[in-house]
Amino acid sequence: MRVEDTADVVIVGTGAGGATAARVLSEAGLSIIMLEEGPSLAPEDRPLELGRAMKQSLRDFATFTTAGASPFPLLLGRCVGGGTAVNSGIIWRMPQQVGREWKQRFGLGELVEPAAMRRIFETIESELGVDEVRPEAIGGNGELMREGARALGLPGRIIQRNAKDCRGSARCLQGCPHGARQSMEVSYVPFAMARGARLYASARAEQVIVRGGRAEAVRGSLLDEPGGKPRGRFEVHARRAVIVAAGAVFSPVLLRRSGLRRLVGERFQAHPGGAVVGRFREPVGMNQGATQSYEVPLPERGYKIESLSLPPELLAARLPGAGRSWQRHLGRLGHYAQWCALVRMRALGRVRPSWFSGGASVRYSPEPRDLRKLQDGLATIVRMMFAAGAEEVYPGVAGLPTPLTHPAQAELVDRADLGASDVRLVASHHFGTNCASALPARGVVGAALESHDVRALYVMDASVFPTNMGVNPQHTIMALAWRASERLANQERLKRRA
Repeated sequence: MRVEDTADVVIVGTGAGGATAARVLSEAGLSIIMLEEGPSLAPEDRPLELGRAMKQSLRDFATFTTAGASPFPLLLGRCVGGGTAVNSGIIWRMPQQVGREWKQRFGLGELVEPAAMRRIFETIESELGVDEVRPEAIGGNGELMREGARALGLPGRIIQRNAKDCRGSARCLQGCPHGARQSMEVSYVPFAMARGARLYASARAEQVIVRGGRAEAVRGSLLDEPGGKPRGRFEVHARRAVIVAAGAVFSPVLLRRSGLRRLVGERFQAHPGGAVVGRFREPVGMNQGATQSYEVPLPERGYKIESLSLPPELLAARLPGAGRSWQRHLGRLGHYAQWCALVRMRALGRVRPSWFSGGASVRYSPEPRDLRKLQDGLATIVRMMFAAGAEEVYPGVAGLPTPLTHPAQAELVDRADLGASDVRLVASHHFGTNCASALPARGVVGAALESHDVRALYVMDASVFPTNMGVNPQHTIMALAWRASERLANQERLKRRA
């Protein structure tokens, strides 16, 4: 089977960046082709059982990991909607100090111009119904975190999400069964398609075709889902531009396989996090309420604490012990809460294509100073849990007593000689492998997010972030893609008038 098609713009990826670009450019009257490696899943197709859901929508069944001595999972969405289809829809505007740093150090003042960004943030928030989690959807997990934060005088707040009609089913990780979360597969992808955009799902982009220094087409394989085996080939041609929005791991892989080098794949950054579980006397009811509803941002300490509800089968795997001991814990499954610390790590890694590990190799190791921030975050969570009334706390740190039974034992976490292999790390926020900079010597793309080396080739995802954000990146990804797409659309209007 072979498919050929042509449009003004070809977009690789349907996550926060790609779908937003499709939304802006289709409204501007440009014809759009969207390519997505994963399947297209309707809300009613999302299974309750976690294993099946992860197989459907996460790369490599959520087993894709970093390489090196202490590997840890990188959660990567692989379906229409990308990571937005499997995250909790947390919305944070770009912190002002981050925008200033990008302007001063990387010459990106035009890209992150405050008035323009504010206008775009407000538009997205209005279109996607961004609001605080409603009181009835906060759930026991979030309520306990609020109690712990208040008891310790920490600056907690109810999370803002793009799911104002959330019913509190705690199924964000499996995919919202009600379509309440306005992830890209239920918002900007159909918006673009209603304006003529064409979507090819289960279509893996493998090469951007460059002729005469200009991006002209994208080639790849049509996949047979759910196995993901090739069943044919496609080649789609772009009259105006190719936009790569496959994320901080697979955008650099695609660009390198297309012949780009220099800084492509360098400066990989992330928000790795560790989690703490606590047992409470009264039922918590993790399966009721928003998956994530409360947070404690501590930017001055380099991390953010979030409530994170788990499906029962995943929570059970986090409980300590074996045999009868584990069964006793399992008998009180409804009494557990879980909170996590996401760290703004300073470590830099790199991404390269690979014929193994799902097609990419990510080398990344937290630095000692990063681990100290994580250690502080885990100790803070332990203190918060005891302040909220926990009877037992499981810090998830190798070599420490399990469980902890007294608030003073938080000092054991403080004093631990923590190494990367001593804690279960997971990262769902990844950045920086196609760094944006006004200077070609310091970046892969410029302030318009167009490649410094190839004309009409753009990158619009978190890989263009020159530094680590410290907060959830989805809103900023969308705003940068919107800003760059507006500029591209305006260029096309001027060409047509000329």
